[in-house]
Amino acid sequence: MYLSPAVRTIRDDPVEGESVTLLLEVADDAAIDEVAAALEAAGATVEEELQFRTLQATVAHERVGAVCEADGIAHVETGNTLGLDPDEAEGAGEDVRPGG
Repeated sequence: MYLSPAVRTIRDDPVEGESVTLLLEVADDAAIDEVAAALEAAGATVEEELQFRTLQATVAHERVGAVCEADGIAHVETGNTLGLDPDEAEGAGEDVRPGG
């Protein structure tokens, strides 16, 4: 499974009380509804199913590691990858912060 650098950073050094939107690509051999249930059981709130077998979920930083361990996930990135966060610079990518 691929974890983006930003997801690995959050998993390894979570900020207590913060949450993040994740985009989780479901593996070809996994059922989307079963993966969604596993994510919920790991502490995420699945917001919606996007194109290309991707689930959008919100999760507390402290639960990112558990969510990433759920079976059936092929790829995990933050929601900033698609510009889902209106506070981030449009198209800047998940690892770029304005003024940083």
